[in-house]
Amino acid sequence: MTLKNSIATLPQALSGIVNLDYDKKQIKLVFVDGGSNDGSFEVLKDFCQNNRQIYKDVLVMSGDYNVIEGRNMCIRDSEGDLILFIDSDVVVPSNLLLEVLKIFSSDPKIAFINIPCIVEEERAGWVDKFYMAMGEPQGMSCAAISLSALNEVGSYFVGFAYGENTSELIYRLRKRGYNSTIMRSHALHIKQKPRGFMGYVRTSFTAAVIYHSQEIKEGKKYPILKYIYYTTLLFSPVILLFSIPIFILLFIPGISYYLIRSKGSIYSLPALFVGMILPIGMFILILRVAIERLKS
Repeated sequence: MTLKNSIATLPQALSGIVNLDYDKKQIKLVFVDGGSNDGSFEVLKDFCQNNRQIYKDVLVMSGDYNVIEGRNMCIRDSEGDLILFIDSDVVVPSNLLLEVLKIFSSDPKIAFINIPCIVEEERAGWVDKFYMAMGEPQGMSCAAISLSALNEVGSYFVGFAYGENTSELIYRLRKRGYNSTIMRSHALHIKQKPRGFMGYVRTSFTAAVIYHSQEIKEGKKYPILKYIYYTTLLFSPVILLFSIPIFILLFIPGISYYLIRSKGSIYSLPALFVGMILPIGMFILILRVAIERLKS
């Protein structure tokens, strides 16, 4: 677990871990605190002191770490065959480890399991409803990884100020012949405030563009096709001046994709329009990198 200033949700997340139905002597817990000043680190220290004898080991570290550094520290200090990441605002079901192990044992090629995190309905914002409708894996909020496969493909992720790119890791695993899957069971994501549409727009304009550039660098072809499509959509108003049928034809594939993936959910459709800002963000990123190289 990596965390920072999570006092509002940490006790519930820790309770979920304690209630896991598994031999605790076979579990090592690793916590990396990113410099909390709200009492989270003190809660962890108390937890460590009270549970050290129950588990194989309980390790707590604190410092000025971002989430990526924290993830890699957890990996570095892990043991055994399996890493299970649980965010500090996620409450896992008691049978989670048993279900995870069943999936791993059913197919030796599976190296990554995403456990969907369902937000309480009254706190679900547009982003939460969109991801649920699309059946998209929700990053590393709750995910299990084969340690041997991870050691084979390298670090979880290397340096990125905005956050983490799980897709890049999964792509590296797949290039080595491994598979990933999404578990049918889910965990509870405790949210303090709903994730709204404008937050998704900001993320698409900044972090998502960097994610895509990293995936393209690794050789993934899908983001290139995605940017070609969205760039065409971005300039479609110009095309509209010449031909309305062409404009309509451009939108049909995108609308069809989101409706099919989401099984007809209207929450998926705004994402098509948000995608049109991706090429702008990519252009700004390329321009920024070029300016930095000229300065150096």
